[in-house]
Amino acid sequence: MKKPAGVIFDLGDTVLRLGTVDWICANKAILGFTETETSVTPVALQDIANTINQDFEQIRINSMIEQDVITFYRLLFDTAGITLSISHEEAARLCWNTAYTFIPEEGIYEVLDILEKHDIKTGILSNTSFPGLFIEEKLAKHNLMHRFSFVIASADYGVRKPHPRIYDIATRKMGLEPQEIWFVGDKPQFDVKGAITSGMHPVWYNPRNGKPDSQYDCLEINHWHEFIEIINSLS
Repeated sequence: MKKPAGVIFDLGDTVLRLGTVDWICANKAILGFTETETSVTPVALQDIANTINQDFEQIRINSMIEQDVITFYRLLFDTAGITLSISHEEAARLCWNTAYTFIPEEGIYEVLDILEKHDIKTGILSNTSFPGLFIEEKLAKHNLMHRFSFVIASADYGVRKPHPRIYDIATRKMGLEPQEIWFVGDKPQFDVKGAITSGMHPVWYNPRNGKPDSQYDCLEINHWHEFIEIINSLS
């Protein structure tokens, strides 16, 4: 095994651990910006959102096509008959900052220190319906944004992992050949599969001891300390 020239990370539960998502709290905050009175409650709004998601979620996964949250919000609020006094983008940011709680994964700062020491490039590729700018803001909050040379959000490109096109974009942004890059993520069906298809070296980050899938041949790590030991052992 050869030391990578670049490492691309998934975001959620890889670089930042996602806590409980509070959709109702976010809906309540957004409904505070309705232009006229509405009888739609935060819970009722979430019921509408869930119904819409049921129509699209499996299609989204199977097709590897991403729907961005701003388009989703336009569909949601027009379906609910609600007009907002803020833009759908502002509503999406309010949701992102209200509903989602992230904390850095244990050991991630040390990992990035080691990669910097070895002059290994870093980037992020995330499946998300939210814009990459929102991710960058969240990373900056935890003093992490400056550690990555780029952030790619599937919402900004219309395709999602494991689509090879979004991996090709990440490869180009890193300025390396695919075989020089390790891709690290916690979801084999998206992260590992996409890395294998694109010619990158796949690394499954599995801190919660998920069951291995024999169809994916990859390096498995259960803690970032293992990753550090591997990097330090390679020439």
